[in-house]
This record gives sequence, C-alpha cells and structure tokens, in this order.
Amino acid sequence: MVDRRALVVDDSKSARAFLTRILERYELAVDGVESAEQAIEYLTIQQPDVIFMDHLMPGMDGFQAVQAIKNNPRTATIPIMMYTSQEGELYLSQARALGAIGVLPKQIKHADVSKVLQQLHLLGEEEPEPQHELETMQEPGLPHDIAPPLDTTSERRGPNRPKAPPLPPDLRLVMEGMLAHHMLDVRRFISENLESSADRIVSDLRLLLEDPLPRSTGFAPHARPRDLGLWLAAAALIAAFLFGLQWSRQRGAAEVLAAQLTTTQQQLGEAQQNLQALQAADAAAVVAEPGAANEGASEPGDAGRGTSMLEPVPFGETPLAGARLERVSGLLTRLGSQGFHGVVQIRSIPGRFCTVTGSSGTPILPYETLPYSKCEQVGNGRDDNGSASQRQSVAFANMISTARQNASGKIDVQISAGSADEVVAAYPAVSDALTAGEWNRAAAANNRVEVHWQPAH
Repeated sequence: MVDRRALVVDDSKSARAFLTRILERYELAVDGVESAEQAIEYLTIQQPDVIFMDHLMPGMDGFQAVQAIKNNPRTATIPIMMYTSQEGELYLSQARALGAIGVLPKQIKHADVSKVLQQLHLLGEEEPEPQHELETMQEPGLPHDIAPPLDTTSERRGPNRPKAPPLPPDLRLVMEGMLAHHMLDVRRFISENLESSADRIVSDLRLLLEDPLPRSTGFAPHARPRDLGLWLAAAALIAAFLFGLQWSRQRGAAEVLAAQLTTTQQQLGEAQQNLQALQAADAAAVVAEPGAANEGASEPGDAGRGTSMLEPVPFGETPLAGARLERVSGLLTRLGSQGFHGVVQIRSIPGRFCTVTGSSGTPILPYETLPYSKCEQVGNGRDDNGSASQRQSVAFANMISTARQNASGKIDVQISAGSADEVVAAYPAVSDALTAGEWNRAAAANNRVEVHWQPAH
C-alpha cells in the first residue's frame, strides 16, 4: 500500500498529468490541484510528503503560495519544489529565500525527479530505471508523435562548422523568416520536378504497353514477353537516372544555401559588433546630453507638472524587462533622490504584428515584401490574457517592490496593461498592395511602454 504522497499544483492540466505519470513510477500517490488557493485548502485536510509548485498561475502565484504555506506552523515543514519554466540563479535564490528547496524545469528528466526524491528520502525499495532522453509534455487531443520542439542547435552546428557570434533577436527572426520562405520554394521546386518526371515516365510506359509489337513468323511465341521485360527494365533505369540527377542537383543547391547562410551569419556578426559600437557611442552622448535621451519625454526634475516617458518594445521581448527595467529603475531612483511625492503609472501597450509560423513552430516576423494578405496571424501573443503580471519579468517585479519600500509610501507605483487599440502610429489601410513591412513598422511604433508621473497636490 502506498503511504507516500505528493501534491502537484499547476493550472495546466497537461503539465499536471505529465509530472503525475513520472511520480507514480516511483510508487507515490499523487494529488493535483489547479491553483494555489485550492492547494492551501487541500493542506487543511491532507499532509503530503512533498509539494511541486508552479509559479505563474491565475490569482495567487507560486511564490505567494510558498510564503503562505511556510508561515503556517502546521504546513511549514512540508518540502516544496518549484516546478516552472522560470530559470536563472536570481530566480533560484528567490525561491530558496521564501522556503522552497529548489527549482525543477517543465521539460524534466527522470534523473532530476529521482535526485529530488532521494534527497527527501521518498524513494521506494526499487527505483525505476532512469531514462536518459528528455520527455516532453503532450497536449491533450494531439497525436502522440507530435511534441514541442526540442533545442537542436548543437546538432545543427556540427563539429566542423565555424563558430559565429550569436544573432540579435530581431535579425534572427528576419533570417528565420527568409530561410523558411526559401526552403518552402525549394520543396515546391523538387516536388514539381519529380511529379513532372514521374508523369513523363508513366506516359512512356503506357504508350509502350498500348502499342502492339510487330509480328513476325520468325519469332518464337515467348519473344513478346521477353521484349516487354527489356523495355520495362530500360524504363526503370531511365527513371532511376532522372531521380538521381534531380537529387544531385538539389543536394548541390542545399550546399550552396548552407555556404550562403554561413557567410550571412558572419556578416551579421560583424554588423552586430558595429551596432554595439554605435550603441556605446550613443550612450556616451546621452551621458553628455541627458535631455536627448528620450525625445518628447520630460525629465523627472519637472516636479511642478505631469511628465511622461515612452519606451519602444522590440517584437518578441517581455515589455517590462531588459532595457525598460533599467530605464524605469533609473527614473524611480532620480525621483526618490529629488524628494518626489506622487503617483508613477507604468503601462505596457501591445502592437499588432503581422507574423508567420517559423521553423520552430513559433510566430516570427516575415520578410518586408510579403503581401499583407499572406500574414498567418495579426496580433500580439502577450495581449491574449491582458494581464499586467504576464507582461513583466520577475526581476522587474522585484525592482518595483524594492523601489516602493525605499520610497516609504511617498511614491505610489501603479502597473497596468493597455489595449492594442491605443495607437500612437496609425496602421495603414488594408489593400492588395499593402506589405508586411509597412504594417509592422506601425506595429513596432505602437508596441511600447508608457511611464507617467504626477506629483501629489
């Protein structure tokens, strides 16, 4: 009889089922709930041996749930393992500071689970044989041979491929779009040529079969089948030759494409280095002339009137993270040093981008000359749930919490999510001549973070 029990807390049904299957192989009874509130209610009647806690959930998140469980003397001794896609040393230190024993990734190995259970002395007498290959979660309703794509970068590079500097996200997205479009043309070209060759061979064979052989009294009765076999063998040899020739041509084209890709990556690496040099020069110019840092935005020193700041967000990036985190942190520091007392409003507003599906199955920006009518999706993935918490990183949330504490109530920081309808650049009218590049230039201008600060009266 199983007397060891685990609790899995995750709002994703497929994620709960995936981890449950692994834990049950170690002879654990597994219970699952879909929210932190349900987990706390569950702990009033059950006392599991270990809890696996997701981080991002509707309502109370994983960190808040860990803090509530550890603050309750009845449940404080239950070990909690964060089970989330969040990663990094900063996140691990935050989880441990709140009382979690560690962090497991969503794409998990059996060896990781075995190590955790062994650390907690929850392994049975016979431990399941570890699997060396990474298991992936299967979404309900999908065939079993379809799984989320794994990272095969190291397999694609190979031992003899020259090392190239990493591409910036925007250039990488453009390159993936170009390659996906080019590979689609190559596949279409191969398919059309093979179908054409096959049609010609079938037509020749049909004519040979329908055309009667000349009759002669000098031929033996079995001569006709033998000649027909020779014709069929010759046709098969011709077909094999044509297929081999076509394959050789396509292989040569693939090698040329690979060489062009390597050259392009090297050129992009040089362009990235030049871009970094230009950004460093611009940063030096901003230090010399602070007023030019954000054209159209007011400086925090203007305490006598309402002021604002606008920060663009590149496609695919988390709005409240990265460069926006540094800008907002610097603003709050300057306001605090100047004795500012009032409200600071931070709003993330999504742009609606024209995207296509990349080779990895994720939306990417297409090449600029693609007709707008060919866009597979127009929108913004981060605008689906409209939650402000989903648009900020953990580091940004920690920075805001620290700034509020340092301000001692003098600065009220408010974070909200804006609507895609709040545009600063009008989208072009849809027509047959409209291209994806024209549309996405307007989307890039509208994909932004706005910061407004107003002193108290």
